[in-house]
Amino acid sequence: MIELLFSLLVTGAKLAASSAVSEFSKGAGKSAFEAIKARLAGEHNVKSLPLLEEAAENLAFEGAVKAELAKPEIAQDAGLLELAERLRESIDALPAETLARYAVNIETIKSGGNLLFEAVEGVKAQTVTSEGDMTFRDIKALPTGKA
Repeated sequence: MIELLFSLLVTGAKLAASSAVSEFSKGAGKSAFEAIKARLAGEHNVKSLPLLEEAAENLAFEGAVKAELAKPEIAQDAGLLELAERLRESIDALPAETLARYAVNIETIKSGGNLLFEAVEGVKAQTVTSEGDMTFRDIKALPTGKA
């Protein structure tokens, strides 16, 4: 949950800051992103949210955000999970050329069913497991070896 939420938040922060992605910034994506931030700050006292844009490239910032997202009550917050799903759906609805600029960088990826990575810059993980099929399609970056 921590990795998924972190990835969604970083992607949401970059999309919200980008004026080129008007579908996201004018619609449900930005609304869901802002609602997640408000819920995390208000109900879960997460203070590291201003670091989101830089967290993808700065390990110290990434660690600070992930440490706060690791609170057990965050993983059990059904309303937060619903908002995260809305944000994910909004990101998925963006044109492929927009999504291709973003990469997946998650320590562990686990899926109880099929797993699809499509139209992303790259995928980096220490462990990827799936109980169903794993499909990697339209990945822009060539693999550089094990993460």
